[in-house]
Parts: sequence; C-alpha cells; structure tokens
Amino acid sequence: MSKKKAPKKYDPTLLHGMSIYQDEKRTVYSPFYSKAGYVVSADNCRYYVSYIQGYLMALLIFSVAYLITRNLIISLSLAILFIIGNFISFYMNFMKKAATIYPYKKPERDSFAVRQAQALETKNIITIIVCCPLLAATLLLNGHINKFEGLAFYLNIGMSVFALLYGLLHVYILILKKRNH
Repeated sequence: MSKKKAPKKYDPTLLHGMSIYQDEKRTVYSPFYSKAGYVVSADNCRYYVSYIQGYLMALLIFSVAYLITRNLIISLSLAILFIIGNFISFYMNFMKKAATIYPYKKPERDSFAVRQAQALETKNIITIIVCCPLLAATLLLNGHINKFEGLAFYLNIGMSVFALLYGLLHVYILILKKRNH
C-alpha cells in the first residue's frame, strides 16, 4: 500500500517579484494589469510557484523544440501554447479561488537597484561586476570559435549584451551602496 505524499508546503512570506507585495502580515499577488489583489496563503502558494516556474518550462520547451526541429515557428508556437495553458491553469487554480482584495492599492516600494544595494554585500556586487564582462567575452569567443550562425549567433550576441548590461546595472548598484554608507 502506497501512501500519497502531501503537496509540498511553500511559505508565502518568502515570495518576491514584481507583482508580489508583503502587506499587513500577508502576501498579496497584484499583477500590473489589475486593480485587485489576490492573497497568497500557504494553501495556494504552490499554484503561484508553479505559474512562475512555468515560464522557465516554456523556455525549456522552446529550446528543446528548436534543437529537435530547427524551426523557429514550431518552437515558438509550442512555447506560446504552453504559456497559455500555464496561465489558464493559474487562473483556474489560483486567481479564481484566492481571497480577493478589491480595490487593492499597491504599496510604494524602492526600486530594484535600491533593494539590491541593501540586500547584497559589497564583495558580491564587485564579483558580479567583474564576472559579467568575462561572461560576455567568453560567450563571444565561444561563438567565434564554433562559427555560430543564425539563431544561435543572435542568441549568443543577445546573452553577451545582457551580461554587459547586468554588469553595468551592478556598477550603478555599487554607487548607490557607497552613497548610502
């Protein structure tokens, strides 16, 4: 006789993101397009986590489908279908059943850079600043050595530019941290 495992319990107070707000001892999900807030409890937190992880799964589906078919349209279609299914599942399992606060006034909060400056230590910020250009250079060198073409070439360039921009963002975060100390 096998016993069913109980679903893993998530702690809603540990959730963070653009649409997550910690409000009066509760966690509230309020997307940018809505004036409502949805209370994230310990019981429904797993649906929110699954929804967020769904975007990573869509990226994985796109990547694997592109590797198999070498067809951008098919890969993109599969990823988009998965995202639509993920959102429908999220709507049916979370948004429809969660306690709703309407209208929900989103509390003001600091920018991403200010929050990162407060959360990260100086040595970690410096490590990111040093590693990002190294990552960009390594990606470009790898693309040059392997003679990437087409989508692989453009993805390689895009990731390199993203790494450089992320490093520059952390230069700004370091300046903010030094200014506040």
